[in-house]
Amino acid sequence: MSNPAMSQKTEGDVLVGQLFSSAQCAADPYPTYRQLREISPVFQSSLGHWVITGHAETESVLRDPTVGKDFRSFIQAQGTQDWESHPSYTRVLDHLIWANPPEHTRQRRLISKGFSAQAIAQMEPKVEDLVEELLEPISSKGPHESDILSAFAFPLPAAVISELIGVPRADWPGFQRLFRDVTLAMEPRPTAEQLDIADSAALEINDYFGWLIETRRARPENDLISTLLQAEDSGDKLTHSELMSLVQFLFGAGFESTTNLIGNGLLGLIEHPDQLHKLRRDPSLIPGAVEELLRYDASVQLTPRAAFEDTVIGGVEVPAGASIIAVLGAANRDPLRYPDPDKLKIDRTGVKPLSFGSGIHFCLGAALARIEGKMAFSGLIRHFSGIELAAEPVWKSSLVLHGLEELKVQVTPAA
Repeated sequence: MSNPAMSQKTEGDVLVGQLFSSAQCAADPYPTYRQLREISPVFQSSLGHWVITGHAETESVLRDPTVGKDFRSFIQAQGTQDWESHPSYTRVLDHLIWANPPEHTRQRRLISKGFSAQAIAQMEPKVEDLVEELLEPISSKGPHESDILSAFAFPLPAAVISELIGVPRADWPGFQRLFRDVTLAMEPRPTAEQLDIADSAALEINDYFGWLIETRRARPENDLISTLLQAEDSGDKLTHSELMSLVQFLFGAGFESTTNLIGNGLLGLIEHPDQLHKLRRDPSLIPGAVEELLRYDASVQLTPRAAFEDTVIGGVEVPAGASIIAVLGAANRDPLRYPDPDKLKIDRTGVKPLSFGSGIHFCLGAALARIEGKMAFSGLIRHFSGIELAAEPVWKSSLVLHGLEELKVQVTPAA
């Protein structure tokens, strides 16, 4: 006689395995999320992780003080036994994203000095100027085919974060590959080849930012690195190691996730021409549209956590020490939170995507990313009366940082 619970457990493990290894799932994980959530929104995988796909359950994990960041338990659950020999892991040991209170509180307090509302507001006209600088040459060519990722969606956030942090503009084009490579170490179950690629990139990135920080220490400028070098709170300052890991993370996350927001969002609009038309008719919908695009196809699909003590998630008992993967992309498409979640609706109300996280680890750069998203989509509909697919989109093989490798479109400039 078959055991339904055992059958569901086996099916769930197959689905989790597909998520963590299939290029097809990396391109479109949502059907797999839906199947896994239907089995259980809190699923204990035989791979060593508790996989959370429900919205209420994911939000509770992100806000629960008994659940936090534990780098070592995450890496051990990854199956990487010799992680201390990999620079792609050791370089982030002091990183804010893996810290918990009180250390997290301390670092965040110091770092927030560089992300004040005034500092972010000052970036808005610069973002607007960069949007025009990048879109004007494209629209001036007349109707033609363009890879909008390489022409616009990557250079815009790369230029913005370079400007903010203080990376000389001549240097930033080479970082797209490096930061894409180094994030391979954060994929669930990375292969030996992926770790080799990530390690090589980590060393190159580390050398560059070590040089840049020492340059700013000797000659401060009006940028985030100089601000963080001078940031002090009751005599406390960031250590060199903390500053190194922070600046590297901010630079990588600052362009990769926003590139994905623009690329994934534009593809979503192209695939829903009625929504793109609605946006053209009423540009005042753009701020809400950015929230819906963040919900519909999140740039960051999942975030790891660990249970510090026995806890209950969605009515399921999770033991202390458990490795937890909160799947933000799945939570954003939970029908219990968003009716008809697989449809893009730019005028959807009550949208509060978990794409930037929640709780104490909420993304520091969320406000800047939203500004870039609003400016980018405003510029695209202003410059082009037509944007259509010119070739099948090419997706990256990454599940964690979910985005396109190539998006070729046929653009028709506005009259």
